[in-house]
Amino acid sequence: MSLFNKWWDAANSKDRSKMAELLDEDFIFLRHKTGEEWSKGEFLDYMLTGIRDKTTCENRRLIYENDEIIVSHSILDGPSGRNAVLLVRSVKDGKLVRAETGSTPLSIQ
Repeated sequence: MSLFNKWWDAANSKDRSKMAELLDEDFIFLRHKTGEEWSKGEFLDYMLTGIRDKTTCENRRLIYENDEIIVSHSILDGPSGRNAVLLVRSVKDGKLVRAETGSTPLSIQ
């Protein structure tokens, strides 16, 4: 199973230990929208808060994956509105070492 799918399965099941296994100890999450950088623990805490329960993900698709990078796109609808999100993850030794997002607000039609 690809790392992309392993992460998706772990995140959807809210399994912190499985999610943590897939992240490098030096993992950094960068939100371009706010400029915030989160450590592995901060990212896991965020992923397992109620905010995820208030956000839906549509049209999740893998654009590209190899041993060094994963690029995906999805539409997220949540507290900050409806956004098209491009997510780039750097991979090192089979684990996610960095993730960066870029989002574009979508108008409701």
